[in-house]
Amino acid sequence: MKKAFTTVALFAVLGTMAVSCQKENEFDRISVEAEQNAIYRVNYAVDGKTYHLTLIGDVAWHDFLNRMFALAEEGHIITFRIDNPSTQITSSKEVLTYTTTNHDDAYSWAEKKVNEGYEVTIKFNERTGEYTCTAVK
Repeated sequence: MKKAFTTVALFAVLGTMAVSCQKENEFDRISVEAEQNAIYRVNYAVDGKTYHLTLIGDVAWHDFLNRMFALAEEGHIITFRIDNPSTQITSSKEVLTYTTTNHDDAYSWAEKKVNEGYEVTIKFNERTGEYTCTAVK
């Protein structure tokens, strides 16, 4: 009886080991993909009236920029910045100005400067077709 029990116990242990050594079935694993979206907390003003907005993802960010440029082209003065709590306020202000008649150049410059921590103001002169972009840090 002792010999039969030892044999059965040995086969049970060996059977368990054999199952645990088998290759994992690819269909048994659950795959979870997390989508990485940037979050933009934006403070902006249209003709001096301020607003706060949270945007999720680059598509929403570019939609926002397109809307700001459309408002500027309608004659509004637009100011916006990304709200970043780690940005330190300095007593001396750096002011950069960029003037162009090319919409894409103005858009790229404004996006670059706001991503660098500047507050950007967009004005459009309908008579001359000129964008005046000012960045203040």
